Amino acid sequence: MKRGFHNKLGNISLITGGSIVLAMFLLLSFCCLFSPAALADEVAKPEQIILSWTSDPLTSQTITWLGADDSLGQLQYQTKSSFNGSFDSAQQVEAEANKFDSRYYRYSINIRHLTPDTDYIYRLGKEGCWTEPYSFSTADDTDRFSFLYMGDVQSGYLGWGRMLNALYQENPRLRFSLLGGDLTNNDADEMEWGEFLDAASGVFSRIPLMPTLGNHDGTMYKNFFALPDNGPAGLEQEFYSFDYGNAHFVVLNSNNNCNEKAKQWLHTDLQNSKQTWKFALFHHPAYPASPDYKGIDQSIIANWVPILEQNRVDMVFVGHQHQYMRTHPIFQGEIQNAPGRYGIIYVMGNAGAK
Repeated sequence: MKRGFHNKLGNISLITGGSIVLAMFLLLSFCCLFSPAALADEVAKPEQIILSWTSDPLTSQTITWLGADDSLGQLQYQTKSSFNGSFDSAQQVEAEANKFDSRYYRYSINIRHLTPDTDYIYRLGKEGCWTEPYSFSTADDTDRFSFLYMGDVQSGYLGWGRMLNALYQENPRLRFSLLGGDLTNNDADEMEWGEFLDAASGVFSRIPLMPTLGNHDGTMYKNFFALPDNGPAGLEQEFYSFDYGNAHFVVLNSNNNCNEKAKQWLHTDLQNSKQTWKFALFHHPAYPASPDYKGIDQSIIANWVPILEQNRVDMVFVGHQHQYMRTHPIFQGEIQNAPGRYGIIYVMGNAGAK
């Protein structure tokens, strides 16, 4: 998050003698470039743009962003094929502002009635104060697609952002990303959230981010993200699901794994899915890579694993332990070595520096 002024010209050294005129010219240019009006315009533009889905990925796109005041809620968009560098023919929609933290307002809007498998160009802001053009693509009804899973971030945001950008550059066909919780170390720290969003927005202003709650996530996570409301009553967005192509994704808050209402919702949600592949995402591992001594793994095994197995979930993505792990297929607590025998593969990810 851009907290204050960033010197875009670097250090300027004043030199005596014949170079003093050049130095004065640079100083005057600097003052004009960064006049109060120019600085106000720079600060006012929307920042920390994150895509997600709150409804059907085939025909919708949700966009969330932050602004320094409550006047930056306009969104213009059009198909990439019709974009000639001008937004004169773009559709425009308005988003309401809600106070996010001590300095920023949060905006979010869900665009509906889009065309599947189509590229769009968009920008945010207001007249005379627009962001640069960004792009997104609606989902395709396909059985061949790529997505990214990343575990805990929690620290080292600059390094994580560089890794994320490099990953996307090397894999430009990625359609979205899952993130396994503990996005920051201290959810109440505005500066940390700013660092996370700064690092995230370079990629996730182009492809959707679908996260789950970790044990370090809380109010700012819930206040920022726009996620599907199809979870159990009272626990919407902590528990949710969505389809992409021929796959079904169910996202769970493992901090709340004993909730009976959530367990019933999980069973019904998976049972009703007719997708070929079923994936689950939650923070704490059912099968830890190393002893955790907190007992939450046994609780998840008791409360969720039987439901996941009964409904033939193929793979579960977890985090929490800050290391990489991939299990053999597991069914009813036993490794399934024989070819063709059903079992769930558990993948643990780690992304940050902690």
